[in-house]
Amino acid sequence: MATATEPQDVYDVLIVGAGPAGLTAGMYCARQGLTTAVVAGEVGGQAAWAGTIENYLGWQAVTGPELVGRFREHVSQFDVVCFEGQLVNAIVPTEDVRFEVYTREGTVLSARTVIVATGKAPNRLSVPGETELIGKGVSYCATCDAAFFVGSDVAVVGPGESAADAALQLSKLGAHPILMSERALKVEEAVLAALERDEKVTIRTGVKVLGIEGADAVTGIRIRNTDSNTEETLSVSGVFIETGAIAATEFTGGLVETNEKGEVIVDKRCATSHQGIYAAGDVTDGLGKQVIIAAGEGARAGVAVGQDLKRR
Repeated sequence: MATATEPQDVYDVLIVGAGPAGLTAGMYCARQGLTTAVVAGEVGGQAAWAGTIENYLGWQAVTGPELVGRFREHVSQFDVVCFEGQLVNAIVPTEDVRFEVYTREGTVLSARTVIVATGKAPNRLSVPGETELIGKGVSYCATCDAAFFVGSDVAVVGPGESAADAALQLSKLGAHPILMSERALKVEEAVLAALERDEKVTIRTGVKVLGIEGADAVTGIRIRNTDSNTEETLSVSGVFIETGAIAATEFTGGLVETNEKGEVIVDKRCATSHQGIYAAGDVTDGLGKQVIIAAGEGARAGVAVGQDLKRR
């Protein structure tokens, strides 16, 4: 995947985002003979943060950076150019059924179609140790990482359904989750009853996370009791942060229809509500935010773009 500095007049397809969805879409578009460009802040997306991935078909265990490296190597075999280190801030339709895509760095790219594959950015706690220990015990995805913590004490941070689901999933796999929130849990009565019945789950409300401790791996979480204003450190091997995520769609400027979570609504062809704009991966309203699902949606979007451009 060649690094580009100067854009050509017009591309058949411009892909915004270079995670599993964007890179797979790029490969499928290029294989159909489409002139293809990718623009992204960095190659890999959230997959690059993962410690060990065990649910990507064909790999029993692979680190996120290693998998992303293989993605980049694979896509490099095709005629795909990449404007890396650039962030898109606007997509503007033109009268000749094209799109002008503007980056914050001042590049203007013209394309006949656009695939949005920008993923989601998890809400972070912004506490000491969080960034340094991502992939070393800090996780934003229980589905991805719960299996690594069988028999371990772990913290789950969040007040809502995703945090409750993560705690129950961790417990089912044999971990001992401590579900903590600064305020009362906002979950359905049936979910709350399931949490209270589960002997492995401990619920602690009225606590604020102050920091995550550890060097090469998580060893503890420092919290403050908001009622007594006392601090303590709990010994845990993992911290699952389940406080929500934000779909990276601000740059679409209302061109495409989104749901209440800000996710782009797509049909079975990954087409959005705006003709010529497609979306794939975690940024969409599709079920399951997983590397393998994102890659599959990227393939689907790439095939759909090729078919639709031929019809034009």
